[in-house]
Amino acid sequence: MKIGVFTDTYYPDISGVTVSIENFVSMFRKKGNKVYIFAPKVKGYKDKDTDVYRVTSLKLISSEPEVRLPLLLPYKTLQKMFSLDLDLIHAHGNGPFSLLGYQMARIKNIPYILTFHTIHTKYTHYFFDGKIISPKMVAGGLRVFANLCDGVVVPSEKMKEELTSYGFRGQVKVIPSFINLKKFESLEKGYLHKKLNIPEGSPILISVGRLGKEKNFNFLIKAFKKVTKINSNAYLVIVGQGPEKNNLKKLTKSLGIEKRVHLTGKLAIKTMPLAYVDADIFVFASDTETQGICVLEAAASGLPLVVVEDPAFKNAVIDGVNGFATLLDEKIFAQKIALLLRDISLRNKLGENSKKIANENFKPEKLALEMLSFYKEIIKKHKTKKRILRRIINKASFINFLKIAERVNKLLGSTRW
Repeated sequence: MKIGVFTDTYYPDISGVTVSIENFVSMFRKKGNKVYIFAPKVKGYKDKDTDVYRVTSLKLISSEPEVRLPLLLPYKTLQKMFSLDLDLIHAHGNGPFSLLGYQMARIKNIPYILTFHTIHTKYTHYFFDGKIISPKMVAGGLRVFANLCDGVVVPSEKMKEELTSYGFRGQVKVIPSFINLKKFESLEKGYLHKKLNIPEGSPILISVGRLGKEKNFNFLIKAFKKVTKINSNAYLVIVGQGPEKNNLKKLTKSLGIEKRVHLTGKLAIKTMPLAYVDADIFVFASDTETQGICVLEAAASGLPLVVVEDPAFKNAVIDGVNGFATLLDEKIFAQKIALLLRDISLRNKLGENSKKIANENFKPEKLALEMLSFYKEIIKKHKTKKRILRRIINKASFINFLKIAERVNKLLGSTRW
């Protein structure tokens, strides 16, 4: 197959969407498919992948990541895009670049699939401070967009239920994103301890994500404050960047734990496996995820997981088996962390189970083949629709021809055609 992937965010921006696209595309190509990626042009960044087409764009909204409007300039870029022979377009991101993919699919008369990665109704505070665009407006827009698609994909049952709550009644295919599990194998510890000057032997709790209100890092920091009262040697490392960074720093200072909490900013994607493997426990308090790629990465790294109870983590976190899924309660959350810090044997056991669960529930080849199978299904349905539409048009044309012929014959004086 020849597949066009349109995305509103891609490298050098690192996100769950970026990781998902890279891994699916890599597997598709291994199976002999040709894949082209269309993404916003980023000043100073050059792709090693020659099949990535960068489109000039204008920043619409300053968020993390930014929302950019494709300008389709210069003309040569547009010409190249539309000259490609594609069987299907798969878009990610639900923004302007996804809409560009939809327009291209309709012009080329090929199927259009859209993956809904994000619960955008939880992110309206990024758009004019939430004063203009309401969650209800966003839900309505996404429902309309979903109805335009030939196929809709989501990474979890949670996101499927979310779309249903918007009023979408079409078919939704649940296919989780996956990671390259091999990147998290056989790595040496020591990266974070050395980088952040953390004393050897001091346990590290790690969390990863965009520093935004929706990720609930303030909850995490407050829970960690309670942990320090039980274990004064532990450190909390939060990897990521975002608008809440200064507020989180102020919070750590007000709680008197600024020396125990490290906000590293963004780390290079190649160093992330080293960061995970040097930690002892993964902690995560976001309840706005649709899957949580970082949770899967932590599991693949062999870490026990402490997260808030959320259906998004259903197949990655099994309570009591490879970690704990708790209520959104700082005291309970802190108690589970303290238990793992205290019981090294339990910590190791749950960490081993994490690896097994990641390898069993998120097999790259299985999930990639499932997506390719869905592509073929949608292409087949689209061809059937085209045949039916052609028959309707042909039949209508024939009927019109007969009517016109009858009128002509009447004008010529014929009593019957």
